[in-house]
Amino acid sequence: MADTRSVVAARRRTERLQAALREAGWAAALIQHPRDVFYYAGTGQPCNLWVPAEGEPVLFARRVEEWVRQDSLLPQVIGAASFGQMRHHLAERGLLPREGATIGIEKDVLPATLVESLGRTLAGYRLENVAPVVLNQRLVKDDIEIAAMRAAAGLWAEVHAGVLEALAPGARESDVAASALGRAMRAGAGPEIYFRRWDGTGAAGRVVASGPNGWRISGPAFTVTGVGFGPAQPWGYSDRVIGEGELVVVDFGLYRQGYHADMTRTYAVGKPSARLKDLWDRLVELHQAVIAAIRPGRRAAELWEVARKHAGRAGYADWFMGYGPNQGQYIGHSLGLEMDEPPVLGPGADQELVPGMVVTVEPKFIVPGVGAAMIEDEILVTPTGGEVLGTVEQRLFEVT
Repeated sequence: MADTRSVVAARRRTERLQAALREAGWAAALIQHPRDVFYYAGTGQPCNLWVPAEGEPVLFARRVEEWVRQDSLLPQVIGAASFGQMRHHLAERGLLPREGATIGIEKDVLPATLVESLGRTLAGYRLENVAPVVLNQRLVKDDIEIAAMRAAAGLWAEVHAGVLEALAPGARESDVAASALGRAMRAGAGPEIYFRRWDGTGAAGRVVASGPNGWRISGPAFTVTGVGFGPAQPWGYSDRVIGEGELVVVDFGLYRQGYHADMTRTYAVGKPSARLKDLWDRLVELHQAVIAAIRPGRRAAELWEVARKHAGRAGYADWFMGYGPNQGQYIGHSLGLEMDEPPVLGPGADQELVPGMVVTVEPKFIVPGVGAAMIEDEILVTPTGGEVLGTVEQRLFEVT
């Protein structure tokens, strides 16, 4: 049985979506992406959620209707295995809008074949992309979501403990990853992480990059990515043996009870050289400067400018967020039900920071032939500034 606070939160979320539909002049939205269905209805089971601009939403269970009824935060649940059955139920109850009306669907994530099938089932209606409306609503977290994200961030202490248990000269990157992930999963982390992109994989959130693997940029992100196990999986941890005197970057995304945490720490195997220590010291100074700049009313792009200017003053402009053609133009991103929610904190990002947003700050210096250092924290925007949600210290951990 769902608790009262969750039921009230679900109603508020659907009511906000309905208000946005009315403002746009749309008749309804059909929500199918599992993360969005969970946001509005409280279940990750296979469902189609019909949200009319006026009236009560209807959750159509494609399978396991009894589980959906048990999980759902919405009162109306109907079994409908296909789009045709869903349309039949809507028509039978007089819930189909007039022909020619606009229905919102999540065109950013739905496969083309699914969109085509919807077009046939909902022939006579205009299908527009409702994803920007949904993501804009998800941007500001309510109290229930903030508590869930705080709990997810707390699990990173287990990742850190797992790293310290396994990291040593002669250990493989995969040994460190297994130790860290095992600790986190035993504490309640899920085995997967979710991205709102068609080419994202779970390995992206489980990076262990040591020595030269720290400056070998791979995959779709201009960052410390690791090299993975080969062309089929070219980023994340590998089976490389870690050596004395190297920096090791551990970037783990975690998933717990629907919500994500995204944090990174850098470790030194043995005593770091003066050059590597300076690389870290200048990085953490930049990191703390960006966090100090977070406050309501600032634009997301301003955080990027703070970071870029600080990197220049530190003498690392050419190695900030990558190097050469692989130099990224961002300092972080929003997250929540997915790891990579908009906005990206970069140039041109006009999104104003507001209380309830949760963003990452993730600077890195990547110097080929020398080393790579990265730190990442997730920050809750509060009425007075920014609150770091994780508990692991912001320092270079020397493992002997």
